[in-house]
Amino acid sequence: MKKKNCYDVNDVNSAEIPEFVYESLARSLLPVIQKYYESDEGKRAFAEWKEKKEAAAKGST
Repeated sequence: MKKKNCYDVNDVNSAEIPEFVYESLARSLLPVIQKYYESDEGKRAFAEWKEKKEAAAKGST
């Protein structure tokens, strides 16, 4: 049997990742995400996404 030298992505349990890692990641990403959605490009992309979502919802009803 081959010995594992590194972590297999499928073997990692989310419970093994400390909560502070998630919080740190969220705190670092939030300002970037907010800046994008406040920009003209972000507003345009959000409007397009929202239209597609509403059209899909109407089509499935």
